Amino acid sequence: MLSVRWRLTANRRGFNLVELLVVIAIIGILVALLLPAIQAARESARRTECRSHLREIGLALQSYHDAKGRFPTGRNRSDQFGTSWAFSLLPYLEQQAVHGAFVEGERVDSEANASAMRRPIPLYFCPSRRQPAADRDFDDNDQPSQVRGVAAGGDYAANAGLEEDIGMEDNDFVAGKIDLTLAGPLFSGSAIKMRQVTDGLSNTIAIGDKHIRPVRDEWDEGTQHARQGDSCFLASDSLTTIMRGTEDGLADGPDDPSDEVFGSEHPGVVQFVFLDGHAEALSTSNSGTAIGVNPEQVSDINIADEWLWLGALSTVAGSEIMSR
Repeated sequence: MLSVRWRLTANRRGFNLVELLVVIAIIGILVALLLPAIQAARESARRTECRSHLREIGLALQSYHDAKGRFPTGRNRSDQFGTSWAFSLLPYLEQQAVHGAFVEGERVDSEANASAMRRPIPLYFCPSRRQPAADRDFDDNDQPSQVRGVAAGGDYAANAGLEEDIGMEDNDFVAGKIDLTLAGPLFSGSAIKMRQVTDGLSNTIAIGDKHIRPVRDEWDEGTQHARQGDSCFLASDSLTTIMRGTEDGLADGPDDPSDEVFGSEHPGVVQFVFLDGHAEALSTSNSGTAIGVNPEQVSDINIADEWLWLGALSTVAGSEIMSR
């Protein structure tokens, strides 16, 4: 009996060191193989959620037009007292209380406007980039922010047209009216109606993922968020926080130094919602073509041939013929 027990005990020995290392190595290889697939699945889910956000914003744009007879202005002022298109849409995104809390005549960074400007709106954030937060600075006419780290942010931008500052320069106008062959649907002081979008609602970008450029060491403390195009999203002072143009194409990766282009955290694509409400992911390597785009209409606009298709999608009345 003792002999039998000894044999059983001897047969129950554990792994030796070599066997244990082999098992660990196999597990490591399996994790390395599975991790990219898990990350890809997570990004796919986040990208789908981002597209859903854009669709809801697109529906809000249409509801705004139904109520007002026009799309919202890109921004109603260019100082510390104005609001952005994103603020104008709040009542159509079930955020009436936030919209109603705004006190006109008070600076956007004042305590009086804390309820209106310091509450993050989840739909305005791309889940691939970050979670909703009120941690942005307020712009102060390009000077260091007087109130820092409390403003609501946002990851989308309105399509102003070929340039982000459409509506601010004399050559944007013809006979006193905005040149609609250059303009998008939402720019500084805009009041575009559906009937003016002769290129078609389904062919005209409304809102898209915005590129946020990296901070530079030489920027003054308190100006970083505004210079990135990432300050208070509901206010109007920082043009590049709320609007983008298409003259320079799409961002060339996360380190692109421009604060005037659309771009995203989604690998290989940038997502947009069009004026008809449909959302679409446009490839950063798109080889679409456009006929009828005149990149030399205005002296300071110069669109590279590879981005003519994007320029065609950004104007409301360019009369372009295009494929993508």
